[in-house]
Amino acid sequence: MAFFRGEISSERIRFADGPPAPIKRVLAGRVVTMDAKSSVLPSGYVCIDGNTIAAVVEDIAKAPAEFAKLTPVQTQGTIYPGLIELHNHLPYNFLPLWNVPQRYRNRNVWRNDFVHYLPEISWPSTILGKNPDVEYQKAIARYVECRSLFGGVTTAQGMSGNGDYYKGLIRNVEQPLDTGWPKSSGQTLDYRPEDVAAKLLPALQQPRPFFYHLSEGTDGDARQRFFDLDCGEKGWAINENLIAIHCTALRSEHLQRMTAAAGIVWSPLSNMLLYGQTADIETAKKLGVRISLGSDWGPSGSKNLLGELKFARIVSDHLGGLFTSEELVRMVTTVPAKMLRWNGYVGSIEPGKRADLLVLADNVQHPYSQLIDAIENQVICVMVDGRPRLGRQGLLDFAPEQQETVRIGGWRYILDLAEDAGQTLGGMSLATASAKLAYGLWHLPELARDFPKQTSFMIERAPDRGFVERSDWGLELEFEPELRTLAAVMEKAVEIDPTLMKRSVLPPLTETDDPDFRARIRANMNLPAPFRECV
Repeated sequence: MAFFRGEISSERIRFADGPPAPIKRVLAGRVVTMDAKSSVLPSGYVCIDGNTIAAVVEDIAKAPAEFAKLTPVQTQGTIYPGLIELHNHLPYNFLPLWNVPQRYRNRNVWRNDFVHYLPEISWPSTILGKNPDVEYQKAIARYVECRSLFGGVTTAQGMSGNGDYYKGLIRNVEQPLDTGWPKSSGQTLDYRPEDVAAKLLPALQQPRPFFYHLSEGTDGDARQRFFDLDCGEKGWAINENLIAIHCTALRSEHLQRMTAAAGIVWSPLSNMLLYGQTADIETAKKLGVRISLGSDWGPSGSKNLLGELKFARIVSDHLGGLFTSEELVRMVTTVPAKMLRWNGYVGSIEPGKRADLLVLADNVQHPYSQLIDAIENQVICVMVDGRPRLGRQGLLDFAPEQQETVRIGGWRYILDLAEDAGQTLGGMSLATASAKLAYGLWHLPELARDFPKQTSFMIERAPDRGFVERSDWGLELEFEPELRTLAAVMEKAVEIDPTLMKRSVLPPLTETDDPDFRARIRANMNLPAPFRECV
């Protein structure tokens, strides 16, 4: 069974004795800075000192003396800031695209779909994401982060869990490893009306971003979640700390209030596939609401931000060219950086900022449309904190003991998965993670049969609290009920219908290696015809 096109020199990535010594290097190519002046250097140089951008110059002779002596790496490509994704349920991204069975009114309808959602998404994600065999959980963390990395993402939202085995190779907005960077928090499920003033309002008083899924759906119930934010004399639970996700049910008069928020995260493809429509993005732009992009999750979203950019452009074109190419690119660079309050560190290529960079092959296309048009095998380097994490073989030097070789769209790449902050994933390679997940997905019926009994030891009885889940197991799966309830439901359902749980196949990591991906999107029953024709 073919599940991953890749090669690997060893099963486990070996670790360096400590963090790599700071390296000075110069990247040469067209530089799309995304600075306030929208500066594009047709032939520029990015000087990197360790994890920091030291200078950006058009003439290497004008670089600081210590860089002027270095031989630049001639990328012959275009250098962008690393992409920032502000909405993704990453632990679900090892699942294939869902064959959505109906048009849903709001997310609480599909979450409680016992015929389709539970056996096709909820139970598979829980069986592996909460499995007593912790290697499954590590494999998910490794696989889904590489899925983001292969799409040029250097910062992502949506990966957290119990335990300390996951630190992150790309930046994690919930767990930034750098001191002083605002640490985000959030809530995925709806707050009950009585909890908005008691829980959400105090959370928004903290000096950090708070992510909240707001009015996801199209019906009055989804819209009511917006009205729940009115806390009477205490005011609205909307301020500069709120990052609102989806907002599909909001009308123009509601979006007016969202101007007080940090911004909204737009996931047009997932919205269309689940609900048949997306947010009133035209009004949001007119009102000046900040908008960033998120691909949502594997079951109903793009593979990564490169795919979501393309669909956002399709929607923009349908609305008469609502966004320029530059505005779309800013939705995955400078705008999310501002919403996170990380704009002093990332989001543009400027001296003093971190060297989070994406390099695309070639430099002849329009600089902004090139990024939107790009597919994964046109990525030639992804650098996080000045460290190349992914690169075409031969472009940059990787330490031999930290290399894994993979192929993306026929090109040979080097992947650096070595972890400096402790052996959080035990050196698990991508090939090993892929093999583990492929096995688990194919053996779901057997794992489902055993899962309720296997998980019984993961639940401890506390005299004053009843049953509680052990805190050292499992990724956080935001949509699923607590483990005891889910295991009991699964056990009963599988008893009644042993065929309910189907075998599944691990999807390819990239769209370029998944030739049927767009056809499956076009086959979605909810995607309106004008968009189906353009995918």
